[in-house]
Amino acid sequence: MASDGRSTGSEGDELSASDRLLRAAGPVLARRGFDKATVREIAGIAGVNVAAVSYHFGDKMGLYRAVVAEMRRKREHQFPVPVIDPEDAPGTLLAVVRTILSRMMTGRESGWEAQLMMREMHQPTQVLREMIQKYFRPLFETLCDTIQLLLPPVRAEDPSWVTEALVPQLAFGVVGQCHHHMIGQPVIEQLIDESARARHYDLESMSRHITACTLAACRDGAVLKERHRLESQTDCDWTPDLDCHLPSPTR
Repeated sequence: MASDGRSTGSEGDELSASDRLLRAAGPVLARRGFDKATVREIAGIAGVNVAAVSYHFGDKMGLYRAVVAEMRRKREHQFPVPVIDPEDAPGTLLAVVRTILSRMMTGRESGWEAQLMMREMHQPTQVLREMIQKYFRPLFETLCDTIQLLLPPVRAEDPSWVTEALVPQLAFGVVGQCHHHMIGQPVIEQLIDESARARHYDLESMSRHITACTLAACRDGAVLKERHRLESQTDCDWTPDLDCHLPSPTR
């Protein structure tokens, strides 16, 4: 083996050294986290010299960035961001929800990809910003733009929660439902019997359900009406009685 970590065997072996590192690095980084994963362990699993990491990727962070980028690239290629159809916003919404769920569910069988994504969000490195800007933002902005099409036009007199927060909050609601469907499988399996799960909890069924909930909230401004109603009430009007009518303390 050469000092730079390249295999001195066949040409195919030499060309696949970086690929072997990428395949070996993913599970190790997911299991141990970036800080605890070692280049030596990854190189050993890949069957290359430790120097191969610096040769191909610069350092451990470069390797980690490449692992995440490759994982992201595969998902973007398989499930691209849908094109908004202004004439069919409900159809676009369904396509966006299906894309979000599909991206989340892809790789769940292997285990490490979802684990790596979750670890990065809970223990962020400098890679998280790149992931957000290049992977999450385009799909999230498409979701927001689609929801905006489904809501009544914004008026100049609308309060700030309408003009600044309503659309992204609705979008986060969609993402949250999709996210729970991914990470909540152990709970769902305990609460819902197997036959019902097979009929109603697959990706397509959940895509239609999440889309229907969002359409119901947006149609005829239903979410606006309910939010206005809640905003117009005092805290005591909608806070549980326990908080509003506590007995006077005894002396």
